[in-house]
Amino acid sequence: MDLKQKYIKKGGYEVAEGFMAAIAGMEINTGIKIAKFIEKNFSSIEVSTEVSKVLGGLVIDDNKEPITFGLEINRSKTKFIVLTDLKLIPMDEYLDLMNLKNIIVSDKEETQ
Repeated sequence: MDLKQKYIKKGGYEVAEGFMAAIAGMEINTGIKIAKFIEKNFSSIEVSTEVSKVLGGLVIDDNKEPITFGLEINRSKTKFIVLTDLKLIPMDEYLDLMNLKNIIVSDKEETQ
């Protein structure tokens, strides 16, 4: 897949075209909640030696319902992490990622 850089954030990550397309394809409030969640909790994403990784995330919508998503990240040749894709996932898949300790930890949650 040919990744085109759309934006570099001072916080240390790049955003690929696939990620931007995924956000744009979502209901606007959902996309905004997910983007804010990622921005706020980016520091919990550990840079590892892995080239690609999928992390689970959870936000609560306006109706107090959980929205679970999978965020694909890649480590680029530079020090930046690249957010490459984003998909809404079922709760079972999120729980699988949680069991593997592949989730984005919210500032409000305590790590176990």
